Amino acid sequence: MTLWPVQLARLGLLWERAAPVLAGPAAMVALYLILAVSGLFERIGDPWRMISALALFGTGVSLAIRPARAFRWPSAEDAERRVEEDSALKGRPFEALRDEPATGESVLWLAHRGRMRAALAAAKARRPKAAWARLDPYGLRVFAMIVLGVGVLHAGDLAAPRLGDAFSVRPLSGGAERALAEFWIEPPGYTGRPVQFLRERREARAPEGSVLAARITGISRDPRVIGADNAEIEEIGPGVRQLRVTLEESGPVTVRLGAFHERIEITLIPDHPPRLALVAEPESHREGRLILEFTAEDDYGIEAYRLLVAPDPGEGRDPADGDWDAIDIPSGAVTPTREADRYRASVETARHPLAGERVLVRVEGIDGAGQSGRTGAIALRLPERLFLDAMARAVAHERRGFVAGAGPYTDRPESPSEASLDAISPWLDDQPDLRLERAPAAVKRLSMALDALSDAPSSYFRDRIVFLGLRTAMHEVRRAREMDDLSHMEEDLWQIALRAELGTLADAEAALRAAERALADGLARGASEMELAALFDQFEEATRNYIAALMREAMQSEALAGGAGGGMDLSADMLQDLLDALREATELGDTEGARRALAALTELLRNMQIMAGGGGQGMGESEMARALREALEEMGEIIGEQRGLMDETFNMSRPQENGEAGEEGAEGEPGDLAGRQALLRERLDQLRENMPGGMSEDGEEALGEAGRQMEEARRAIEDGDERRALDAQDGALRSLREGAAETADRLQAENEQGGRGQRDRDPLGREMDGGGTGGEAEIPSEIERQRARDILEELRRRAGDGSLTEEERAYIERLLDRF
Repeated sequence: MTLWPVQLARLGLLWERAAPVLAGPAAMVALYLILAVSGLFERIGDPWRMISALALFGTGVSLAIRPARAFRWPSAEDAERRVEEDSALKGRPFEALRDEPATGESVLWLAHRGRMRAALAAAKARRPKAAWARLDPYGLRVFAMIVLGVGVLHAGDLAAPRLGDAFSVRPLSGGAERALAEFWIEPPGYTGRPVQFLRERREARAPEGSVLAARITGISRDPRVIGADNAEIEEIGPGVRQLRVTLEESGPVTVRLGAFHERIEITLIPDHPPRLALVAEPESHREGRLILEFTAEDDYGIEAYRLLVAPDPGEGRDPADGDWDAIDIPSGAVTPTREADRYRASVETARHPLAGERVLVRVEGIDGAGQSGRTGAIALRLPERLFLDAMARAVAHERRGFVAGAGPYTDRPESPSEASLDAISPWLDDQPDLRLERAPAAVKRLSMALDALSDAPSSYFRDRIVFLGLRTAMHEVRRAREMDDLSHMEEDLWQIALRAELGTLADAEAALRAAERALADGLARGASEMELAALFDQFEEATRNYIAALMREAMQSEALAGGAGGGMDLSADMLQDLLDALREATELGDTEGARRALAALTELLRNMQIMAGGGGQGMGESEMARALREALEEMGEIIGEQRGLMDETFNMSRPQENGEAGEEGAEGEPGDLAGRQALLRERLDQLRENMPGGMSEDGEEALGEAGRQMEEARRAIEDGDERRALDAQDGALRSLREGAAETADRLQAENEQGGRGQRDRDPLGREMDGGGTGGEAEIPSEIERQRARDILEELRRRAGDGSLTEEERAYIERLLDRF
């Protein structure tokens, strides 16, 4: 009953006797905390922090020695006396209950013990006496707590790190003058934004996903980073550390170590998903390509496109998410049009299992951050390649059936553990027919179809390679054990069908498409100059092989009989111009110009195939068509001469390295150049007057504008204003091309009316702008290419400037690496 008050009293006595011993050390600890939270130790660092800690520790110990000698551990009797004192008990009730009478218990003794027991039942231990009040009559302990609290509030988010450093066992660096830091922000590469160097400022706006980087010198250990959980710190040299923090949200990022303290206020710029919308009815091509025109907007640009295809469930229903199949659209197949944020994409769909079926399609764009946006779904019939050759059609049909019906083989039967050779012989590898028994129905049908298609001597086949391909495919199908063994069959059957349809042109076309995709991918991912040069050489070689194969096929089919070939010569000139523009844009790092030239070159090659296969200009060409073709050839010569005059004008405007006025060739005098420009203007006027059937309103306006620009160029040359002359000549070239496009359209219409060749329209009747040189893709002009060369030369010159700072030189080197 009295045990608990006695224990409490004993604890109270312990505190009262220990308070004098703890008072000195507690005061020293409070003083140490105040010094730490005030930031003193992060300024002075070690060894002064350690000296201060030892001094305060020694002082606290010395103040505790005398009270410690007087300290006595409270006994049970001391605790009983405290309870009797707190409860105002008399007669020593604890001792009365323990005492025993010498003469034996009597009635009076028992009554006395009963009174003592009753008194102890109400005994209580009160709280300890104010031990520190006697030691601190002025209340300095309260003042110390107030000072410590104010210090914590003033330090803010630095209070916890400062207190942690104060009691850290690691050496503490000090001295703000010894630690130096350089901060910068690296935006994600896909944003195209330059690095931000935070020289004098400590706040910045940066795209999501940016990296805050710092190089800190003069520190001996890793700093503490507050406000980011993904900090990466690397020691890159003695006393030098590099910090990288991926920014995930807006807010302050604090970097501190001892006296070093930097706070960067970061505001992140949100990166929204791409926004896409179809703006025109999709078009189809007889080669099995889908032509899409759409708008695409993104904060920093879309890096990848995909065509999503799903079977059309009909009745306005939407396909399930798992029904959509994605077709990657190569980077080179998406080209910008003249309108802002508007693009044109050519997607090969002929090899898709749903080719020829009613489907829903969407265009999906994926930005550099992995976010995607989609257009609305539109219903159409997915384009398939139309094969005219009977063998090609049959192989393509069987290929589709194989792809649609592909499935797993059935399990192989287990051989008995004790079986003779005769029992297991049906399942040996030398009996391929029994492998086919486990194959799905589509594979069995393909085996029989290939056998039937090749069931004739090879001499009956026009192309022996088609025969060999069919027989090889048949044997591979029969010997396959699993579907994985036939993973290449879809590609093989497609190539056999193309070979049967196009002959040797199919191999050249496949090589050209592969080289085109490789070059487009290299441009899209910013490949190095050496790699792009190799890719371009490969593409140029594939292009020339394709042209040679195209001409052979055309000659064999008598498509160019009767001396036709002017159109092919014109296309060859355009081809060389585009190849030159593509090579120069690739060397200069003009990615956008290279992609435009590549798109135009690809379209020209397709048109040349159509011309060769469709007949071009034959013996039955009408008088009007022949006159229009001659006018178009004359216009091509004028364009070439105007381009030559522009090159000479440009050479005159460039100062020589030795400081002379300019470069002058054999015909480089301004008077002679102006005269030739005037003669070319007269030649154009004569062409306009002799144009068969006159000109349309658009054509007349284009050639009239070309003439005015030529006259302006002549006057500018005579005035010595080369820059104005170059601008006028560039405008004249553009107008001439527009006039040539209008003349080509008239020639096309004339040929279509007579039922002969097709030159500037594809098999579906769509116009090929600019005479089939790439639709709306524009070739970079000479001025644009020269400006790109000048910028590149200036960057190289500045890279060798020894007066640049390290940051400036690194920035220029990054630009050179990119371009």
